Amino acid sequence: MSVRSPRLLQPLLLGLTVALGPLPGAHADPAPPPAWEKIDDDDGIVVYRREIPGSPIIAFKGEGDINASILRVASVLVDSTRATEWIDSLVEARVLRVISETENIHYDHVATPFVMKDRDFVSDCKLEFDPAEKKVSLKIHSVNDASAPQTSYIRGELLHSSFTLTAIDHGTKTRVVAEIHADPKGSVAKWIVNMFQKKWPHNTITSLRKQSAKPDIVEHPRLKQVLTEHGYFN
Repeated sequence: MSVRSPRLLQPLLLGLTVALGPLPGAHADPAPPPAWEKIDDDDGIVVYRREIPGSPIIAFKGEGDINASILRVASVLVDSTRATEWIDSLVEARVLRVISETENIHYDHVATPFVMKDRDFVSDCKLEFDPAEKKVSLKIHSVNDASAPQTSYIRGELLHSSFTLTAIDHGTKTRVVAEIHADPKGSVAKWIVNMFQKKWPHNTITSLRKQSAKPDIVEHPRLKQVLTEHGYFN
C-alpha cells in the first residue's frame, strides 16, 4: 500500500502509462496496454518503447542502477534549485502552487535549437511512497492551472512521466525506472519527436547518476525522517 507523508515535496523538476480506463458507462474490462519492447541495453541502462493506442507519440522507459542510496537519489529529484545542472536543456524550474506537502503545480522552461521556439510545461508533480517494496515514486503529468504564466513559448504536454526508485543491495544502491510520454506540440513532425525522445531514458539516468555522485549533494532532512520511519534502511 502506498503512503504519503506531509512536508516533503519541494520544488520539483521536469521529469519526463497513460491510464486507459473504460469509457463512462462501459462495463467491459479495458484492454491491457501494449507490452514494452526492448530497444537498447548500454552502460547498464535498458531502454524500452511502447506504442500508445490513439497517439502518434511513442512512450519510452529506461531502467538502470545508481550507486547511491534511495535517500540521496530522491533528494536530487526533489531539489529543483539544482535541476538545471542535470536535466538536459532545462533553463528554469519553479513551483507555481503548493497543493500539499507531497504535491504541487510546477513550471518548467526547456530550451530548444535556435530554429524552434522554446517549450514550457505546467505539471502536477506528486511524490508517493511504498514502504513494503521500499519504493519512492515521482509522478508527473500536465495540467491547466490558473497560476501558469503567459509566455511566448509553445506549451508542451506531459501525458505521463515518472521516476520510480527502489532501494536495493541493502540500501547501498537504487534501481531507477524512468518513463516518458510527452508531446512537445507545435509543428515538429511526430517521427522526429519519437527519434529524439528515445534517447531520453538513457541520457536522463546517466545524468542522474552523475548528479547523485556529486560531493555537495544535500540529503533532504524530512525525506530522511520519513524513509527511516518506514523502514527503508532496514
